[in-house]
Amino acid sequence: MDACTWILSAVELSRVNPKAALDYVEQSAELRRALGFGDEQAVNATLLAWQGTPSTVVEQITHAIHEAGWGGISRMALGAIAINEIAAGSYESAFERLTPLVRHPFLQASFHHLPEYVEGAVRSGNRAAAEWALDRIQVYADASGSVVARALFTRSLALLSDDAGAEHHFADAVAQFPSTHRGDAARTRLLYGEWLRRVRRRSDARWQLEQALRDFEAVGATTFAERARREILAAGGSVPSDSAPVDPLSNQERQVALLAARGATNAEIAASMFISPNTVDYHLRKVFRKLGISSRRQLADRFAEG
Repeated sequence: MDACTWILSAVELSRVNPKAALDYVEQSAELRRALGFGDEQAVNATLLAWQGTPSTVVEQITHAIHEAGWGGISRMALGAIAINEIAAGSYESAFERLTPLVRHPFLQASFHHLPEYVEGAVRSGNRAAAEWALDRIQVYADASGSVVARALFTRSLALLSDDAGAEHHFADAVAQFPSTHRGDAARTRLLYGEWLRRVRRRSDARWQLEQALRDFEAVGATTFAERARREILAAGGSVPSDSAPVDPLSNQERQVALLAARGATNAEIAASMFISPNTVDYHLRKVFRKLGISSRRQLADRFAEG
């Protein structure tokens, strides 16, 4: 069960859905605590990278994971650091970090780095490397028949196309992503919007960027949401009034918080959610810290405010 929840968290991160991944990580942590492990045994370096944890911290954790023999997991974490670097516009750093990951393949992990490698390579002026990676993505897409792999190929092709072909490929890629890959579609809209702004179609750019921002907020991709906000402003727009900060609470934390705000005791919450009172206490401490409060009365007031 523990392995399943961890794998599901990895799947959600591959779909650019950190919020859903956090829910699975919380479930995994709960299982490990029930087995007697400490919180340090529930660390997910890949999620930490997605959440914007300083890269030096994630690198230290990743090194320990690699030394323990978990090569695929350590590569996923390094790839997530590179994704955050791309979101921040540090393309050269992302390209350098991803190069050994894609040039020395590791089972199923390496394919997931190729689309990021293309973006990092194109934006850092390494076109030959981007073309090499594009060929690899096409091989995977053709062999697997995967709709998602085909969409990632099309998005990558757009980055390497001239203006005459880029728009067609960006629009095609957005349409190809299934609803389960909302975050990937948002990343494509972000790139599309940036391209539209560059060719001075600012109104069209704002529409794509606002759609991307909405979806990034929904899936908890905070670093990409910030990039979308910057691009909207650069395109002459303003952040939409209905754009709200990403909910800081996981689904399980929110459920515990809501029950506590209604006056339920830890024991009552534990019984209703089929978890231990210690786990309830753990979640409440995290809720208090995330919301900047220190009492159940404040929690009740916060939920009463909506």
